[in-house]
Amino acid sequence: MKIKISSMIIIILCFILLLLSIPVQAEESEEPLISTLFFYTDLQEAFSELTLQTGVNIIADDTVRGYITLDLDQVPLEQALRMMLVKGGYTFRKIDGYYLISMADPRSPNFQNITETEIIRLKYISAGEARALLPAFYDPYLRSSSERDMITITATPEIIAGFKSDLEMIDTPAQEVMIQVLVTEISTELLKEKGGDLFRFLDAEPEENYFQLRYDRSGFASMLGRSFGELESRLKFLSQTEEVNIRANPRVLVTDRETATLFIGEEQVIILEPANATARLERVDVGVALNVTPRILDDKLIKMDINPDISHFSEERQERLVVKRSELNTTVYAEDGEQLTLGGMTLSRETEFTSAVPILGSVPLIRWLFRQETERESERELIIFLTPEIVRK
Repeated sequence: MKIKISSMIIIILCFILLLLSIPVQAEESEEPLISTLFFYTDLQEAFSELTLQTGVNIIADDTVRGYITLDLDQVPLEQALRMMLVKGGYTFRKIDGYYLISMADPRSPNFQNITETEIIRLKYISAGEARALLPAFYDPYLRSSSERDMITITATPEIIAGFKSDLEMIDTPAQEVMIQVLVTEISTELLKEKGGDLFRFLDAEPEENYFQLRYDRSGFASMLGRSFGELESRLKFLSQTEEVNIRANPRVLVTDRETATLFIGEEQVIILEPANATARLERVDVGVALNVTPRILDDKLIKMDINPDISHFSEERQERLVVKRSELNTTVYAEDGEQLTLGGMTLSRETEFTSAVPILGSVPLIRWLFRQETERESERELIIFLTPEIVRK
């Protein structure tokens, strides 16, 4: 009994598979097969031969010219057409049961009959960037808007499919870099007390070779060491016990090849009263400005263009305001997560102190006998720590 049931199931399954295979065979048989030999035959005559064999009308416009030598043996009609047209760059399209053959060129009279139009909205790059990166082959088929980041393509389905595939490879989100910045001021006098060795001073464990120091041609120091968090903790500890001041400690997320700008300082408004002219207000920014432009070269290496601009008031008096400024452009290469240090920048400030005997120091004419004015210049070393990290998505 079990053997009979198994046999019936096998027969039913075979019958179902036979039924499923019938439409496929019918569909395959819809396209005629071509068997013929062309020897240096005019294309127009070759299309006429295909029409006589298959009964399918094939219309080629006046742009289609040339000769073909081809041996076809049981080749489907559309495959045969592709083989015949590839040499001259022609294309075909099936319309209402017949084939129209023309050149895939906007100047062709039948271009609109053999092409389709598709509008593509870009996600991450501009239309100008897309057209600059894609092969120039697509240019005759494209229209674009830089304001709306859209591209319209009018071409054959094969060209559109290839265009979308190529566009997908370049319309990708740009990589990002997280830049950790630590701007610190350290008293020059304190450094002299420590023997002038800044890097040993920063080292929490002097017996170890904690940092590796290198200098570029500009004289700026680049220092490699432990993690950024360990350095940050060390400096925060020193800021409580020594003459160390952490000016800023931001983290900036910047797109690859874009510029991150950081400014730490103050804005002072001064009144300018030129002779025989109307007084006007002038704004002066002083402090630490830092521009960093990262460029990701591979999964581990980052090229960074660094532009620090250091300025400070060297004299602040009613009759004059003097600002000292130091600026530098440098390029460094850093590995992902590598710690860099910009050093060798000194801030100097002249401060005026006045000491006077009470009451007598304010009496006109004789006050100079009971008061003393002194100037003191102080210096602090400005250190900028940078740690770039590639953001993984």
